[in-house]
Amino acid sequence: MLLIMSMLLSCTAQPDSFEINKDVKIYLHPDELGPVQQAAKDLQRDLTAVLGEQPEIVCQLPDTGEVIIIASGDNFHGEKPSVEGWEAHQIYADNGRIVLNGADMRGTIYAIYSFSEEFLGINPLWFWASETPEKKERIEVDADFHKVFSSPAIKYRAWFPNDRDLIIPWQFRSEENYEAFFETMLRLKLNTLEGGIADYKSFEPPYPAGKEASTASKRGLMVTGHHMLVFGSGYNNWNRYWEKVRQQPAPQISIYDKKSLSEFWGFHIDLAQKNNLDPIWLVGFRGNRDIPFWEFFPNSPKDDPSRAKVIEEMVQIQIDLLKEKTKKKNPLMRLTLYNEMSRLVANGDFHIPEEDSLIHNFVAARRDHFPNKDLLTYSFNNELVGYYMNLQFNSSGSHLAQAEGPYKMEQNYRMVDSICNGNLIFSVVNAGNIREHVLTLSANAEMMWNFGDYNSDAFLKEFSCNYFGNQFGEEIAALYKDFFNSYWQQKKVDLPGFKRQYLFHDLRYARAAEMILKDMEAGKYRPNVLHGHKLDNPDKGSVGYFRVEPADNGVENQVEAMLKGTSASIEKLEQVTQKADEIYPELESGKQFFSDNLRGQAYLMLYLNRMLFNLNEAYKETSDMQKRRQFLQESIRDLQMAHQQLKNAENGKFTGWYAPERVFGMKKLENRMQKYLERLDRK
Repeated sequence: MLLIMSMLLSCTAQPDSFEINKDVKIYLHPDELGPVQQAAKDLQRDLTAVLGEQPEIVCQLPDTGEVIIIASGDNFHGEKPSVEGWEAHQIYADNGRIVLNGADMRGTIYAIYSFSEEFLGINPLWFWASETPEKKERIEVDADFHKVFSSPAIKYRAWFPNDRDLIIPWQFRSEENYEAFFETMLRLKLNTLEGGIADYKSFEPPYPAGKEASTASKRGLMVTGHHMLVFGSGYNNWNRYWEKVRQQPAPQISIYDKKSLSEFWGFHIDLAQKNNLDPIWLVGFRGNRDIPFWEFFPNSPKDDPSRAKVIEEMVQIQIDLLKEKTKKKNPLMRLTLYNEMSRLVANGDFHIPEEDSLIHNFVAARRDHFPNKDLLTYSFNNELVGYYMNLQFNSSGSHLAQAEGPYKMEQNYRMVDSICNGNLIFSVVNAGNIREHVLTLSANAEMMWNFGDYNSDAFLKEFSCNYFGNQFGEEIAALYKDFFNSYWQQKKVDLPGFKRQYLFHDLRYARAAEMILKDMEAGKYRPNVLHGHKLDNPDKGSVGYFRVEPADNGVENQVEAMLKGTSASIEKLEQVTQKADEIYPELESGKQFFSDNLRGQAYLMLYLNRMLFNLNEAYKETSDMQKRRQFLQESIRDLQMAHQQLKNAENGKFTGWYAPERVFGMKKLENRMQKYLERLDRK
């Protein structure tokens, strides 16, 4: 009797797991939207890379065999009910099949990429990390596997790829390169691209959206304009609109010609709607570049209250126009309080319109990136709040090496969320060239999804284990932290409790070197050599280009401060690079990424610190020209070593990445040093 019962039980017992191999098929419900179909093709590519054979995508559910089912909402009725909530998604085993289900289109896209990460080992940054997936004959799945991802904490999560001197030439080498960061955004579970919606082709029939906006839409991303692109428009297209679309000479642009401005803005609203973009509409009023409107529009007011009144009038015109064209009472909008707007709000000159669907998008302080005065003093009353933080900044910021880091990013957003009473709904981080900043971009994406549980220490450990292996993951996480803490903090914190508020980023090394060389070439010596930089202009929101405060460094002048600050950073970076050199040969995974993203950047900053240290020593030598020559030669060698680090990071698909680099201008700076050295030799 017992034997019979045992045999019956063994016949009916369900297996604990099942396998997926090269025979698997991908079932894509026929009603799935284009972006889901695109993500399904990425899954097909991922499976091919891992299993060695390309699986078939079918639109009719097979009766038998291995199947991965992709279905949004109730498009498939399996063992588990469909998930609910904005962008929620799940992965579950269903009688030997796998179901990738999202509550909506993006939820399903996220489920697809989550499956790739969970079961195929395809990390979100696989492209940027130069990873090759591990080959497998089969993938084992627990028979009761079920993982649910609830809705994100922050509803709108954006990247703003601005200042793209390196990435743009590289993007246009191939379609794969062009689309890489769009796919990465979705793998990291972001949902909004900030930028323009038009390009030069948008002003001729059939009036398509710009390539970038079209690609974002094709991928399932929302779009939004950035702080100078009203409704995604740009005044550099002003003449093109009038001549191509209206077939008439362009009127002179003027703050008094509101009719022409409205028509121009209206075209872009229509363009977005005609091309089925999913926008968060940007309202505001600035110049044709990253400048206030009064530097671009002729006959603009000269005082801040009058300027603020013009912006208020323009924003109200835009809001009324948007409501009329979209036929929506509360279209989703955002107003970015960037640079001069931040000052106008903080001083009480500009009043933000009272609109229920308007996101009040505050911006981190320019150049050093922490919550600014307008945010710190604003009286919140349940407004929708957004926050914009720069990770890269092309005048004084982090350009060739990451600097802000996950910890500073987290502290920014924690402070913002606390100040606005938990009403943070929109986030955007700016990192134009992407590659140097993928770590903090990933941290931001993780925090915006899991705001309450996010912790930078835990994130860094998980990140390092994922990309470099468990054996060294914890050590590398600590090394990243040491690297970020190696930056010279040239000015004391003045925002209570805010760590790493002021940092001497890599571009400041270039500009400081230029200031020193300018004096040396002119035969001058000024102990406070960094005073008088052309971008120190309070009217443009640019005060504090270097922010080197001698007293905060315990010295009497800026030259001594630079010597002390760079010396301290050199000591820290020597320890980081030594530890990185010990780990590097032992790594079995992520070796190239470790070299490019941490070890190489630490060496770069080490050489830049030595370069500036030796240049300051040369500058001080006003009487002993032999010593000046020696220090200058050392500075040139350091700069050459820094340049070599960039070349070392040009590998694989990133060959030639730094060829267009002109913002730091290493070669130009080296040539200038060499010419001055030759001049000394002739004396």
